[in-house]
Amino acid sequence: MSTGNHNPVSKYWLCPLYSFDCDCDCVDLAEGVQIGRAFRKLRDHIYNKTHDLYGRWDDPSEFDWIAFLPNRARAKGISAPGKLAQIGLAENDRVSGLLVDMVTALRLCHRGMITPGPLISASLRDSEWGVGGTTIWSPLSKSDFLHSEHKYTLYQADADQVSELARSVIGLRDREGPDNLNIPLRRFNSSYHGAPEDKLIDHMIAFESLYLGYDQELKYRLALRVAVLLGRGEAERKTIFGKIRKAYKLRSDIVHGNRQLEWHDLEEIIYETEEYLRCSIRRFLSVLSEGYSLENLRQGTDRELAKLDENILSNGELLN
Repeated sequence: MSTGNHNPVSKYWLCPLYSFDCDCDCVDLAEGVQIGRAFRKLRDHIYNKTHDLYGRWDDPSEFDWIAFLPNRARAKGISAPGKLAQIGLAENDRVSGLLVDMVTALRLCHRGMITPGPLISASLRDSEWGVGGTTIWSPLSKSDFLHSEHKYTLYQADADQVSELARSVIGLRDREGPDNLNIPLRRFNSSYHGAPEDKLIDHMIAFESLYLGYDQELKYRLALRVAVLLGRGEAERKTIFGKIRKAYKLRSDIVHGNRQLEWHDLEEIIYETEEYLRCSIRRFLSVLSEGYSLENLRQGTDRELAKLDENILSNGELLN
C-alpha cells in the first residue's frame, strides 16, 4: 500500500482477506481498490476486538492480505446530525457493494476460496495508520473460511481481467429488469459456503436464471444451452451436456429427498458445475456489455448463440 498522499489525512476502509495469497506486494484494481500485505496495527486491532467483531470465531487476526478501499464520504462543513447520518449510510452502502463486486470479480477470474472479513474504517497520516471506528459486515463475510485448504491466489497478471470483470459487475448492479444478473451472481457467491448439497442447488439456480428465465423445459434445454454456449466442438459439448444433466438430476434428488447424498457423491460434479458457471457468467457479462440482453441470448440473436435452441438430440447425441 502506497503511503504517499497530498492530503494531511487519507481515509480508507480496510478488509482482511482470508484464505488468500498474492504473488506480489501490492495489486491495483478498479475503482481505486488495492490489495496489499497486512500490517500489525490492523491485526492487533482485530485480535483485541475479536469477541466484539467476530463473536465465537477462531482467531481472525491470522491473515496476510488486506483490501484497501477508498473512503468517499465527504462531510466537511456539515454539522446537521441528520445529514451526517445520511452521508454515512450512503457511504456504508457504497463500500459494502464495492467489496462484494470486487470479491465477485476475483472469484469469477478463477477458483479459490477467498472470503472477506469486515470492513473497518481507518485513516493514514504521515505514513501512520489509525484503525478503528465504524465496522461494516458484507453479505460475503462468513465464518467457515479460516481453515480452508482451497486458498485463492491472485497473480499480478490477473489484475486487468479482475478489474474488467469488476467494472462489468458494477455496471450491471443497478440495471433494472431481467439483465441485472443479481440472482446468478448472488447464488454464485452463496455457493462458496455451506453444505455440499447447498452448493449444487445454488449452482443450478444460477444456471436456470442465466439460461432459462421463465422457460419451463428445464433439464433438457438447460443442459443443451450450457453445452452449446461453452463447448468447443462436438466432443466437449457432449461432455458438458452430460455433466449438466447429471448435476440437474442430483439437484432434483436433493430437493425432493429421493436419496441421501454424501460429499464423495457430489465433489466432482460440484467442481465441474462451479467452473461451468464461472465461465457462463463471464461470457454473459461480456456479451451484455456489447449491448445484448439476456432475452437476446436465450432467443439466439447472433449466429453462435442461435445454436442454443436450433440444436436437438437424436438418440441422446447432439446433432452437428
